[in-house]
Amino acid sequence: MNSLLPPNATPLERRAAEACAGVSNLAVPLRDLWNPDTCPVNFLPYLAWAFSVDRWEEKWTAAQKRQAVKDAFFIHRRKGTVAAIRRVIESLGYSMTIQEWWQIADPAGTFRLTVDVNEIGITAEMVSELERLIADAKPVSRHIAQLSIAVKVLGVVSIGTALFDGDILTVYPPGYQPDDSIFYDGIAYHDGNCTFSEKVE
Repeated sequence: MNSLLPPNATPLERRAAEACAGVSNLAVPLRDLWNPDTCPVNFLPYLAWAFSVDRWEEKWTAAQKRQAVKDAFFIHRRKGTVAAIRRVIESLGYSMTIQEWWQIADPAGTFRLTVDVNEIGITAEMVSELERLIADAKPVSRHIAQLSIAVKVLGVVSIGTALFDGDILTVYPPGYQPDDSIFYDGIAYHDGNCTFSEKVE
C-alpha cells in the first residue's frame, strides 16, 4: 500500500491508514448529506445538530424535520430581531403581537408579548418550551416584561327571540246582554327573520 506516513509512524497510525485507505472509494454523496431536501431521514437529527436547530421532535414527520433544518438558516441569520421571535412562534402554529418599551412607556429594554394559540391549544410543557424558544431568539439586551397567552374560540351562536302581542275582541248581537258564556280567544303567529345593523363611529 502506498503511504505518505513517515518512517517513524507508530503501528497504530499505520493500521489507521490501512483502515481508512478505502474510504475515498466509497460512493457517499456528501452534497446530499448536507442538503435538508436530499438528506436521508435517519441522518436528519445529525444535520439538525450541525445546523444548531433550536427545537427538534422525533415524532415530527420527515417533511417537518426537513423544514426545521431549513428554517435554522433564517432564524440564526436574524436572531435578536422581532422577525426571529415571530418565526419561532409561527412555526408552532401560533401568532403573536409584540409591544416594545418605547411604545407603551415600560422600563427601558423590555417588551410585552401576546401569543395567540388560535384553536391549537397549549399545555404547560409547551409554555415552558415557548419561553425557552423566545429567550433564545430575542435580543440578549431585551427582557420580557409580560407574556400573555390569548385564546380565540370560533363557533356559531344561535339566538332566538319571541314577541307576543294579543287582543281580546268580544262581539255581541244587537241588544244582547252578555252572560259571560261566550268567549273568543285567538293567537297570531309570525315566523320570519329580523336583521339589525349598527354603525359605530
